[in-house]
Amino acid sequence: MNQLQAFIYFFKRMDIVMLNDILTDDISYCGITKAMFLDKLHDICEYNLSLGKETLAMKWSESNTNSLKFSCWKLDEFANTLLITSKEDGSIISFINKTPQFNYHNYNFRIYEDEEMGFVKSAEFIILQNQCKNAIEEMKEVIFTTELILNWIKKYESLQLEVSDEEELLIYTNIKYIEEFYELYDSTLMEQDFILNYKEAEIAVLDFEKLELQDWLEKYHNLYFCVLIPTNSLADVLCANEYRFKVFNKEYKSKELFCVDRFTDLYHRMFNND
Repeated sequence: MNQLQAFIYFFKRMDIVMLNDILTDDISYCGITKAMFLDKLHDICEYNLSLGKETLAMKWSESNTNSLKFSCWKLDEFANTLLITSKEDGSIISFINKTPQFNYHNYNFRIYEDEEMGFVKSAEFIILQNQCKNAIEEMKEVIFTTELILNWIKKYESLQLEVSDEEELLIYTNIKYIEEFYELYDSTLMEQDFILNYKEAEIAVLDFEKLELQDWLEKYHNLYFCVLIPTNSLADVLCANEYRFKVFNKEYKSKELFCVDRFTDLYHRMFNND
C-alpha cells in the first residue's frame, strides 16, 4: 500500500495509532499541526464508535477524485470533506479542509482560525476563551437535569452577552471555545424554553386518550410547530419512572424534558401516520 491507500485503510478502521505512524511531518495538515489534525480525527472516531459503528463511513466525491467525504450520523449523510493531494506514487502532499463551518458538533471536522499556525492571541482574548472553555467543560460527562440546565443558563448569561452583539449574533466567528460556547448556550437556552413549557406538553399527552385524533392534532398543532419545535427525537428511554432518557451520547434525567420528548415524539408519529 502507498501512503494514501494506507491513510484511507486505517482511517476507515478508525485506527489513529497507525495513522500517526504512516503520516509524516512534511505534509500540510489544513494549516494546523499533525498532532492537532490527528486529535480532530480521533474525536470523530470516538463519536462514531459511541454510536456502535465498527468502521467510518466514507466515500470519494463523484465530481472530484481527490475529495474524500467521511463521518456521518446517518448512513446517507456525510458531514465532512477533505481534499487530499498526492504524488503519482501515492505520497500525500497536503490535506485541505472543505467541511462547511457551521453547527458545532463532534461529527464535524472543524478547524478554527485560532488553531492555525501563526495565530496570535491577546491577553484579553485568552481570558475570554478560557471562560468559554470552562463553561463548556461543566456540561461534559454529566447527566442533564432540569436544575443543571437552568443554573448553567443563569450562571453564564453575562458571558453570552459578552460574546454577542446587540442583535444577539456572535461577535467572534470561527474561534474555538467561544463559538462552541455560543452554540452550546443557544441549544441549552432552547432546552430551558422546553422546560418552561413542559406543562402544556404533559397536558397534551394526557389529552391524547380523551380526544379524537384529528381534534388532538389540530388542538396541539401550534404547541408542536411553534412552541416546542418538532425534534423528531431519537431518544432512548432508560427509565420512564425516573424520567431518564438518552439522545445520542447525552443522558437526561428531567421530568420536564421527558414530557416534552414524549409529546413531540407522539405528535410526530400521529401527524405522519394520519
